[in-house]
Amino acid sequence: MSAGADGCPARQVGEKSIPYSIIQYNRGFYMIEIIEDCDRIHLFRDIKKEEIEKMFRCSKTVERSYEDGSYVFRQGETPKNLFLVLEGTVMISKDFASGKRDVLFVIGQGDVFGEMFLFADTKTYWYDAITQGKVRVLEIPWEFFYCFCSNACEHHRMITRNMLEIQSEKNFAMTRKLHLLSGTTLRERIALWLLEQAEDSGGDTVKLSMNREELADYLGTTRPSLSRELMKMQQEQLIETNKNAIRILDRGALEMLY
Repeated sequence: MSAGADGCPARQVGEKSIPYSIIQYNRGFYMIEIIEDCDRIHLFRDIKKEEIEKMFRCSKTVERSYEDGSYVFRQGETPKNLFLVLEGTVMISKDFASGKRDVLFVIGQGDVFGEMFLFADTKTYWYDAITQGKVRVLEIPWEFFYCFCSNACEHHRMITRNMLEIQSEKNFAMTRKLHLLSGTTLRERIALWLLEQAEDSGGDTVKLSMNREELADYLGTTRPSLSRELMKMQQEQLIETNKNAIRILDRGALEMLY
């Protein structure tokens, strides 16, 4: 395998190097297109586009597409990659032998997942990553984060910093969920979740990124129990529900619940 102008290995198909800015699947070789709006992706923040191109080549990053309900990885498999969502959403959940599913969080476009296994002394995935709708992801091999090339590339330093920031944000999100699950009653958990989501969106309407069953799993209850409680809260004019959103009608009353 020959070296590129930046000192990183170039990909070869036969005797011809394929430009790394083209997305193609050809006889097992994946090439990555240049991502637009890189500054909006936290992982690439403050990294120049040409440095991102070098990173794709050095790391042997690949793109994969998944249909709805596919597993990006399953609990028990060996962690090998960091994943970045280019399109769609991925649900991170933990399944139990009893059939119960605990939805931990949902990963959207531009976000990463699998990062908590990057530096942890964990040999297998503890949870599943399941696609919601059609999804495209980048897979960045972990070796890239451990092995610095001879040029001491600036993008290595920047992406490591960005990874630490992302990990801190994920830790904060998990702390918020622990706070949420501390609610004694289902109504308390619903109220706290709605208020947190409304604060993040800057309004009183919460758009639902999960269906009722997934939201019930996230709140630690069953779908029928969640539906009954939401109906009661609507009858009491605390909220207004429809298929894809919930609108807060009485914020003060919800705040008094916890």
